[in-house]
Amino acid sequence: MAMVAVFAWACAGCAQAGGEDARVGEAVLAGAWSNAAGARLRLEAERDMAGEHIERALLGGTSCPDAITGRWSFFSAPDEKGASFADDRFTSGDHIALTFGDQESSCLLSALIRRDAQGLSLCLVEDPDSDCSAEELLRPGLAT
Repeated sequence: MAMVAVFAWACAGCAQAGGEDARVGEAVLAGAWSNAAGARLRLEAERDMAGEHIERALLGGTSCPDAITGRWSFFSAPDEKGASFADDRFTSGDHIALTFGDQESSCLLSALIRRDAQGLSLCLVEDPDSDCSAEELLRPGLAT
């Protein structure tokens, strides 16, 4: 079952904290991601996900619940108008959609995949024009 969401990505500062955009496959994303502030996110290869203390990974907080369970999908590359969509059929990309909640209270976050001298990171954003500071970035394998 494909999930579709459309966004216009006009992020001028997307290559700041966390380095440059990085295109990866689904196997690279599967596993635990966290930051020093205590945000935790687990992405499963089957596209399930769970997280806690998510507000600690978003610059300025979020209106989404702090503990989440749901699904993740890769976004398509933006078209000439900057629109992009998420679909479970994509197996690689440079940003992902995180969806959780029921139909009425659903929330959508995006994770920009970056690579820098420390390796891969995820920058969680609720607004596609937002960015992360180094403290908000999620790094792989740090969750306990």
